[in-house]
Amino acid sequence: MTREGFAVARPQRHAGVVAALAVVLGGTLASEAETRMLVVAGLGGELDYAEAFADQAASAAHHAEAAGATVTLLAGEAAQRDDIRAALAALAAETGENDMVVVHLIGHGTYDEEHYRFNIPGPDPTAEDLALWLKPVVARRQLAVIATSSSGAARGPLAREGRTIITATRSGRERNAVVFAGFWADALADPNTDVDKDQQISADEAFRFTEQAVAGFYEDTEQIATEHPRMEGDAGRFIIARTAPPEPVDPEVVHLVDRVDEITAAIDALRADRRVLTDDDYFARLQELLMELATLERQIKTRPGAEDDADDDLP
Repeated sequence: MTREGFAVARPQRHAGVVAALAVVLGGTLASEAETRMLVVAGLGGELDYAEAFADQAASAAHHAEAAGATVTLLAGEAAQRDDIRAALAALAAETGENDMVVVHLIGHGTYDEEHYRFNIPGPDPTAEDLALWLKPVVARRQLAVIATSSSGAARGPLAREGRTIITATRSGRERNAVVFAGFWADALADPNTDVDKDQQISADEAFRFTEQAVAGFYEDTEQIATEHPRMEGDAGRFIIARTAPPEPVDPEVVHLVDRVDEITAAIDALRADRRVLTDDDYFARLQELLMELATLERQIKTRPGAEDDADDDLP
């Protein structure tokens, strides 16, 4: 995850933020074929939406990183048009043909009967912009998850050979705020999503879970469904989460874990004070806390014996 992009998760997902932020200081070791992901939390408009989008983006980043992906997360003022374009340019420069690329957009979208636009601070990029910025990416396997209102209108411009496209709506005219992104985040954390029980969750499994959850939501609330998720392509090739149980805490790093708990409590307190702080003060303090979490995560992962622990998991 890049230093410029940061987001805060709800209390039950703080562990996810820690793991996702580890990419700031470490990243995934190179392999023959890597998965590289860009996650962007768009403009919320209202505080509840802003926090939800940041939470969902942090969750997606965490689960992808835990599954072995190299993740860039952009949120808040770090998710402007030039930031997204630069992140995709960097992704293109680092990606080979055998790699997998995932772009996950979370937030609000609009459609003016001609162009889909992703709502971010400043000028909104269109689906055509995104397609143009993705053009230099040579990876033969690509996935775009557009978890926004009106996202169905992005399918045409983003379509290309080898690119799987998942959208929260079937057309640009489904303009209401979507519940898709929230259920997608739930899917990544729910072991029941792993239908084939291989301890990993594919984008296809996440979509099937989310599609059913969205339909169930509108049935349970007795509302007319204003979103109908769509998937085009083979999403089963993309592993975006793991379901393996967490590793036991090493007694030698208990003090580090205790400090993680202290910082996550500080994040809770900061979120509670959000309405009385300026944006600059809030995000400056938030970034300090998240960067310390990333440092602690690196210390935990690189402690003496950590590599031996990883070897013990091998058959």
